[in-house]
Amino acid sequence: MIILYSIIAIYIAWIWVDYYRLIDIYERESLKYFILTFLLGCSSVLLVIGLNRYLNDSSFQLNGDFINDFVYCVFKIGVIEEFAKTVPFIIIYFLFKNQFNEPIDYLVFICISALGFSAAENIKYFYNHGPYIINSRAILSTVGHMFDTSLVAYGIMRYRYRNTPITEILLYFFLAALSHGFYDFWLIYDGVSSFGWLITILYFLITISVFAVILNNALNNSTFFTYKKVIDSNKVASRLLTYYSFVFLIQFVLLVYFENITYALHNFFGSLYITGFIVVVATVRLSRFKLIKDRWESVKIELPFSIYTGDSMMNSGSTFVSLRIKGEGYNEAYMNIYYQEYFYLHPVSQRNSYLGSIRLAYIDHKFYLKNDEIFYSVRIFQDENNDVHELMLLQPKTFATTMFEDKYPIVGLIKIEKLEDFTIENLSSKDFKFKEWAFLKPKIPTA
Repeated sequence: MIILYSIIAIYIAWIWVDYYRLIDIYERESLKYFILTFLLGCSSVLLVIGLNRYLNDSSFQLNGDFINDFVYCVFKIGVIEEFAKTVPFIIIYFLFKNQFNEPIDYLVFICISALGFSAAENIKYFYNHGPYIINSRAILSTVGHMFDTSLVAYGIMRYRYRNTPITEILLYFFLAALSHGFYDFWLIYDGVSSFGWLITILYFLITISVFAVILNNALNNSTFFTYKKVIDSNKVASRLLTYYSFVFLIQFVLLVYFENITYALHNFFGSLYITGFIVVVATVRLSRFKLIKDRWESVKIELPFSIYTGDSMMNSGSTFVSLRIKGEGYNEAYMNIYYQEYFYLHPVSQRNSYLGSIRLAYIDHKFYLKNDEIFYSVRIFQDENNDVHELMLLQPKTFATTMFEDKYPIVGLIKIEKLEDFTIENLSSKDFKFKEWAFLKPKIPTA
């Protein structure tokens, strides 16, 4: 079974290697560097074993005391394991410095080192405990290892790109160890029982929010940043969810083999309520990015979703509860194919249309105003000769129906009232006048 468990552990790691290949849109790294980093990450488990033997202290062990066990988890587990996961990253950095030319590189390489460590650890746990823990370790432990070690990379990023003191790297290393120890403590400490499991899940969900901001900051400050490239959030989320569907299927099949179909079905549906919820929230939140050049978002301690309640319009007197995952919900990939390209702008309705008919158009710039609302400046031409045009704004529709015929993005056509004083800094809502809804269609090149 060790070979099968090894394949499963590598597959789980690949989910997130592929994730980084999807979101690293500005200057993608070669897979060969990832493979080498992953293998070094796997071997870093040996460093943990060696350090634990060298630093073995029979007087400092888990003993059931709250403070003792918390300190043990932070320093005996957190510090040692975070150091071990950082070593392969340091080796790769000094061997291939030319690969580290944008902030996301620091995060990606250190996270892949963490994935190697996590894969080796997962093999051990799967072999010792069987397939019963595959689902939970595939998301909680694997992503948890990445997040903790990413804090070290974030400290390096801030030092390199924000000119913070070099001592901040040590601070973020300690935060990584503290995060690691805090997570493990509530699973290990005997005095909290099921309450500790709840804290672990809540803490994991909070780290997803922090991780998303860290990744977004790295992308926003890329040396190669361009608004021409965006992340297809739907593609990223669907890819991750498909990968994890196979993880659930793998555990189900193995439980049928080890136990029986009834047990496997019971476990499967039980996993959907908790582990399935965690997978959906984590994958969707980590697929949503708002790419704004040079933006550094503040890290907030918050859950990656919000819960809303309201009155039901279908049933008077009743209320509904909805859960909304945070992050930019609108997929900019729909608009990106038209960015700095010629296309046709169609009025949604011909009645009292400002456009009057189908018009040739060209998007010049993308920018964000108050509350990070996205706008595009667009030239709308009088005819196909491109001689006379009007400068207006487009704002993607992000509510209700957002696509015409499910494939053409709908936008609000907005007239700029103060055209002679058109600068992004001076624009405000009073300068805008909504004209109509329109949709974009590609300009088919002529032979």
